[in-house]
Amino acid sequence: MNYQMLIECHTAGTPITKQEAQLLDLELESQIESIKVSRTQSCMEVAPAHICEAADVCKGSCWITCLAAVLDQVHPVPMGNKARGAKVFDELVENNYEISCYNGT
Repeated sequence: MNYQMLIECHTAGTPITKQEAQLLDLELESQIESIKVSRTQSCMEVAPAHICEAADVCKGSCWITCLAAVLDQVHPVPMGNKARGAKVFDELVENNYEISCYNGT
């Protein structure tokens, strides 16, 4: 099962298991590395509105942002560590990706 399907299931009410969260964490790390070398990664595509809403991110956010936000919700990082969403944001800025927040208006 790919990460997008797991997030889809999560938005439909299926809990993400600890093992699935660990796999999603590995996927996120892989995606963070991939955006450093290529701008055509599927994780940079805009996620559907219902995914953004469930992840509690702005409508029009990319999949990597939604993945990080969902992981922060279901498997928070220990106190004192940077949240995954913040790590993704920093990487996007550092690698000159355009950051915008679409509010639907």
